[in-house]
Amino acid sequence: MSDDLPTTEADEPMTGDTASEEPDELTGDTASEEPVAAGASETAGEGESDTGNPIVVFFEIPSISRLLVGLGGAVMAISTLFSWLEVGQDSFPNFAGVGTSTLGVGLMVFLVGLVLLLKPQPVGTTLGLALGSLAITLIFIVLIGPGDSSFGFGAWIGLAGTALAVLGALYQAFESRDHPTVLDFQPGSAALGAALAVVASFWLDWVGPAFPFEGFWENASGVNRDVLFGLPVLILAGVALVFTVELIFQQQGMGGRRVLLMLSQVAGTAITVIAGANVLGLAMGWFLPGPLFGSGPLVALVGGVMLTRSIRVEA
Repeated sequence: MSDDLPTTEADEPMTGDTASEEPDELTGDTASEEPVAAGASETAGEGESDTGNPIVVFFEIPSISRLLVGLGGAVMAISTLFSWLEVGQDSFPNFAGVGTSTLGVGLMVFLVGLVLLLKPQPVGTTLGLALGSLAITLIFIVLIGPGDSSFGFGAWIGLAGTALAVLGALYQAFESRDHPTVLDFQPGSAALGAALAVVASFWLDWVGPAFPFEGFWENASGVNRDVLFGLPVLILAGVALVFTVELIFQQQGMGGRRVLLMLSQVAGTAITVIAGANVLGLAMGWFLPGPLFGSGPLVALVGGVMLTRSIRVEA
């Protein structure tokens, strides 16, 4: 009996400072005793997990192409909040480019910029949106003229944003992991859509008799030098039509087929953006006297949508 007493006395003082000084020596069933449980709860309150494993938090860093596209989209959206066409140098409030002053161009740039900023798109769609926005911004700058006294610096900001988005989209197109996989292709719908866009660009009336730019008061096609919106539509639709015929009548390898389909999708998306900007100007035309646009933009928009929807790809 006397040999057991020292052992009992050594086991009893496992409280207070002694318990906190030797937590690593307690294993097995001893860890379930009350002093150890109290110590474990105090440790958990300090931020450690109950199992003792560290908590790892992962942060996903976007690719360079995604950063460029997102930054370009942000600049595009912000640019339309400035004046693209200044009616009065000292006027207030600001005459923003997202309104009627840009005849739908600023509003389309604003919407496309938000799309590129907020939601990643497939390669062909991203490049088509960026190219279409770049085209309508350049046409607006050419029509107004940088030397005009009413020309606002917001257009230059928009041009920089669209160029940055195009650069990011091109970088994305050359990334191997972003090559599209073709799901479906409808050659008849693609050929008809491209043909409609070609016809609408030069054969149909693009603007009405009240086109607001100085020195132009008659109907004209989209390729007229005072209109110009139909010129990129004609080029893109012609390229898409050639690619569609190539895909129908000739056998292409898998790599060549992917490239042709992606370029056709780019053309269709860009046509939709260009024609859609003119249709938006038509929708906002009731703010201004007389009709602004004819049937050309509507037919081109239908053709662009048909061409885009005929090619289904997955990034």
